[in-house]
Amino acid sequence: MRKKDSLYIGLDIGSTHIKAAAYNRLGELKAIARTSTPAHVTKDGGIYHLASELWENTVKSIRSCMEQVQGHKIKAVGIASVAEAGVMLDESGEPLGPISAWYDQRPNQFLSMVKKRVPALQFYRKTGLYPQAKYSLMKFLWMKEYMPEQWKQGHAWLHIAEYIAYCLTGVKRTEISLASRTMLFNISRREWDDDLIAEFGIKKEWLQTTVQAGQVVGSVKKQVSEYTSISEGTPVTIAGHDHIVGAFGIGGTLDGDVTNSCGTAETLVLTMQNRDMEQFTEIPNFTIGCHVVPNRYYALQPVGTTGGIIEWLLSITGWNYEQLLTVLSKENGVNKSLGFYPAPLGDSESEKHVQIAWFGGALTNTHPGQMASSIIQGLSSLFRYRLEFLQSQNMPIERLMVIGGATKNPYWMQMKADILNRPLNIVRDSEGVARGAAILAAKSNDELDEIPVPASLTVLPNADHAGKLEEFYTDCYVKNVEITKKLVTY
Repeated sequence: MRKKDSLYIGLDIGSTHIKAAAYNRLGELKAIARTSTPAHVTKDGGIYHLASELWENTVKSIRSCMEQVQGHKIKAVGIASVAEAGVMLDESGEPLGPISAWYDQRPNQFLSMVKKRVPALQFYRKTGLYPQAKYSLMKFLWMKEYMPEQWKQGHAWLHIAEYIAYCLTGVKRTEISLASRTMLFNISRREWDDDLIAEFGIKKEWLQTTVQAGQVVGSVKKQVSEYTSISEGTPVTIAGHDHIVGAFGIGGTLDGDVTNSCGTAETLVLTMQNRDMEQFTEIPNFTIGCHVVPNRYYALQPVGTTGGIIEWLLSITGWNYEQLLTVLSKENGVNKSLGFYPAPLGDSESEKHVQIAWFGGALTNTHPGQMASSIIQGLSSLFRYRLEFLQSQNMPIERLMVIGGATKNPYWMQMKADILNRPLNIVRDSEGVARGAAILAAKSNDELDEIPVPASLTVLPNADHAGKLEEFYTDCYVKNVEITKKLVTY
């Protein structure tokens, strides 16, 4: 009888789904299971999770995944999650009240107070972040005001991935890429910032000892083993912040590697060495944090709601995605008659990140295919504009990898390659986060010398299109966006 592979479980606790995926040491997916991420809405517009529901659905995903791989030995478990949301525990280790979702905007009311007490630039130089409602500090301040009893009983704070690790092992630790999203962690010193903690009255004992991503924090308890089917004693690691774990999972581990994640919102994750944070005299519109790769950092740059604009286009045309692809396949890759101009606008020190867009050109003489192609051309221009901003900050771009739903649109991928006039590596692994978590678990078990990289498709630029698009980008897109940035106030 052929011996079955040893496998590694990667958990991805996301905003929409909780996933458990099993991978072998070659990075090959062997099983996956999903449950929903339960969320609740309050009368005042708040959004929250319940710790018990997150754990219950995580267990369901694990059990379903384990049923698919019966007979295989699970060697280790890695856990990634959304970054800023966390669980307050009491002295006995029980959750205290609801978990404010990372995108809950209620803490916005404390932004002015926070920036008066500590200038935003000082925050940025220490933490790589500028004050926003989503970060953990802001959730602490909201809890202190609106959940005073839970605040008084608080004993330990854990991000969601760390809480799941605690449920599996009984050990409390904080992973360094998650700590980087609290507004309380000094990323240059790679330790909690005592001055910020004291300034805002946070109890230092709430914040746990930090560990590097993939470091074993404990092992599966006997009781947990009985209802998850993972053997007692199996090592458990905290993989970290899902965006960064996803970049790691597809091989974005070298300095200058950029992972372009294209969902409803589009982001850029750049792997880099440490930066002298004192060099910043103003706050850029990207954040910096500690990577899941040891002794490396990342820059996280939002591009915009590019996928959301495509969803808008489909809603007003009545097309489905296949119809859109058919329409685009009839276009030649360069739209000269109609321009679409999505512009990133906003004060990077505030929550007012705004994206506006407009059409310019012969709109009334344009057929639907030209309108669709102009939108793709404009969104690709926005992508280049954001990428060039990173480069302007002395961040060299060596390799570009694209993941997410937009990779299924060949016209869009070719347009990106053409407007940049450089190759793109298209990675069709839709489970990069779970994959990265599993790989980090395998590395913790000394099973991997090299990180297995998923297969990718290289899209080369079309030289003829690249030249024409260069004219559109420099003479039309950049000039229009720069003028608009000076004119628009809000």
